[in-house]
Amino acid sequence: MSMLRDAYRAVSQFHENESLVVWLKSRQLIVWLTPARRRRILFLGALVVGVVGLFHRHAHWREYLTLSTWLAPSLAMPLLLGLVYLLYVAAGHFSQLPATVRRRPQIALHALFWLIVALVWITPQEAGVWRTMIVLIALSIPFLIWRCGYMLMSAQRGKAAATAFRDHLFYIWPVWGGTNTPQGKGLDYLSQCEAQSADDYARSVLAGIKLLLLSGIWNLARLLMDVLVYANPKSALAPMLGGYGLGIPRVQSIAAGNPPTFLFVTWVSLYLELVWETLEAAQDGHLWIGMLRLFGFNVFRNTYKPLLAESVIDFWNRYYYYFKELLVEFFFFPTYIRYFRQWPKLRIFAAVFAAAFVGNMYHHVLKAKNILVAGELVELWLRLNPRLVYCLFLALGIYFSMLRQQKLRGRAGPAETQRSVLRKVLRIAWVWTFFSIIHIWNLRGRTTISRRTGFFFSLFGL
Repeated sequence: MSMLRDAYRAVSQFHENESLVVWLKSRQLIVWLTPARRRRILFLGALVVGVVGLFHRHAHWREYLTLSTWLAPSLAMPLLLGLVYLLYVAAGHFSQLPATVRRRPQIALHALFWLIVALVWITPQEAGVWRTMIVLIALSIPFLIWRCGYMLMSAQRGKAAATAFRDHLFYIWPVWGGTNTPQGKGLDYLSQCEAQSADDYARSVLAGIKLLLLSGIWNLARLLMDVLVYANPKSALAPMLGGYGLGIPRVQSIAAGNPPTFLFVTWVSLYLELVWETLEAAQDGHLWIGMLRLFGFNVFRNTYKPLLAESVIDFWNRYYYYFKELLVEFFFFPTYIRYFRQWPKLRIFAAVFAAAFVGNMYHHVLKAKNILVAGELVELWLRLNPRLVYCLFLALGIYFSMLRQQKLRGRAGPAETQRSVLRKVLRIAWVWTFFSIIHIWNLRGRTTISRRTGFFFSLFGL
């Protein structure tokens, strides 16, 4: 057993193998790719990614057959790049900005976005290419706004003045992709994690390769789960596996009004949905962070074993780390620092709700950018109103978990016994149950709050 355990560790932790590190750091490519060269490549890649992304948002590639199709993105691109550059200039001269902007730079940044959205709403359709150009800029900003927010945060700390534009553009338009959530955050954090020597870079590359392999493994796990658990006939693996599968329905289908015969199956589906979502987050997050590490930024993982978390707050830290960091840095800390200093519990409560409820909802409003920019506010409400319930329960869960964590702080952990192992399993089971249940109000689709609430009560035979 010990030999098998050692063999598993040698394979799973290959990125820590000193012989492999020594071999890799002597390779010519690793030596040549100094931090300056890597950043230069990322800067040039950012320009390409920015152009490609903007043109992709405008139309399908097969539609770029006429000059008129090229016109709007060609006009929008220099304006969008110019807007990012102006924000960089503002960050570099932060002390010269108006006092109101210096106190609340993030609010000023988001106010600029909403002014552009309002401009889209009031611009008539007859404006043609000019309206399309403004729409493209508005659709692009939700991806950039939090990244630019990190740049302004760096300026608040007095660290942006000595930086160049290329030092920021590479993470504002990252070649490693991602979502509206900035994986790797901004320049301050990335610089702390940047490999400066060939030895550190070799270790970062190996750590990145490991995450890319894990991303592929979790993708395969989801494909197998899609066939063997959900019996999805449209899966690419279905013909290979002969159509075998348990046929457990997805939670979305059950919540929409197609309950299975047994309540037990409903609960199994509920827990499996959490596993599915976790695998999806890990697959995507490992891909993004793996790419970042290949470029020498040995940053923390986006997802790290959340299904082994023993508390709500621990799961929240592990599940989608950079989304949690975004909410903490832009919503939790500003609230915690400014308000209710004389009332510790109320202070934590307000900060948690600012992050997990207000910030969470606002982030997803920006995420629904196509509906928002189109001015379809009723559709936006129908899509997002169940998430209000989800964010409410999430905020409450995090708040009480933080209070419990504070009470336990400083206590020595008990020696591991059969009873302590059982308690650990029960704590993990509670975390699974909590997040599985509140996810009912975060399921994709147009299922109403009332139907989702009815589904919740049906879990207990009501």
